Amino acid sequence: MRATRRLRWMSVMCRTVCVVLASLPSACSSKEPSGGPTPVSPALTIPTTASSTPSSPSLQLSGRARDEGGASLADVTVAVDYYGSAGSVSSPPSMCHPTVAPFCWLSTRTNGLGEYSVEFSPQPWPGHGLGYAYAFRSGYETNVQWVPVNSSPAILDLRMRATRAIHAGESVVIFVDADSSLCADLENGWVLDNRCETVVIESGPGILSVEARPVAGGGPAPPIYWATSGNYGPPTPGAVGTPVRGGTYRVQINGLSGSPSQQFTVTTTLR
Repeated sequence: MRATRRLRWMSVMCRTVCVVLASLPSACSSKEPSGGPTPVSPALTIPTTASSTPSSPSLQLSGRARDEGGASLADVTVAVDYYGSAGSVSSPPSMCHPTVAPFCWLSTRTNGLGEYSVEFSPQPWPGHGLGYAYAFRSGYETNVQWVPVNSSPAILDLRMRATRAIHAGESVVIFVDADSSLCADLENGWVLDNRCETVVIESGPGILSVEARPVAGGGPAPPIYWATSGNYGPPTPGAVGTPVRGGTYRVQINGLSGSPSQQFTVTTTLR
C-alpha cells in the first residue's frame, strides 16, 4: 500500500501544474489543517537527470468520458503524466519539468460527444507502466487510471461519478468497481494498488469519524484514508477519525484493484 515511500514530486508538480491547469481545483486545492501527522510523499521514483533513452514509440490514446448513467460528458479535462524526453513530439504539446527532466504531462478536453484524443511518446516508468491519466470536471470526482500498456492505438474510457455530499451523522452505501479511480487525491495520498470511491462530508466542528463495512457482512473492513484534509496517516481498516473545524471533507474508501464490484456502508458521526 503506502509502506514504501518515494520522492515528494507531487508538491513540485502541483505548483507547476496549477499554472497550466488553474481550472482544476481538485488538483491544487488547499487543505484543512487537522493536527494529524505530517503529509507523506507519494511512492514514486523519478530520476534527477535527463534520460539518455532513445525516442520512444508514439502512443495514440483516446476514449470517452461518461457519467454513471452512460451519458457522454463534454468539457472534461483529461491530463496524462508520463516519463518522456524534453522536446519529444506530442499532441497536444507536453510540458516537462525543468529539473526532473523525464517527468512530462499534457492535458486536453473532451468534445461535445465526450471524446478525447492525445498522442505522446512515453518511456517505461519503473513500477508504474506508462504513467497515469486523470479526468476532472466541476461537479464530479476525479478519476485516475493507468495509461494502457497495450499496443498503440489504445482506448481508455473514463467513468465520472457526480459529487454528492452527505452531512456528518448520515450514512451512505457506495460501490467500488473495476473502473473506479485508482486511490489518489493528486497530492500526498497515493494507494495505487487499490481502487477507491470518495465520500464527501459536510461537517461542523468537532471530532469527525467515518466507518465503512461490507454490506454483505463477513468480509474485511476496507481501508479508509482522508483525502486532501491535512491528515495523511496510513490507511486505517474500517474507521478513521480526526478533529475538524467545520467545512467539507473527503475520505476515500479502498477496494482491491481488479476485484468485482464491492459494496460498503459508510457511516459518519460527529461529536
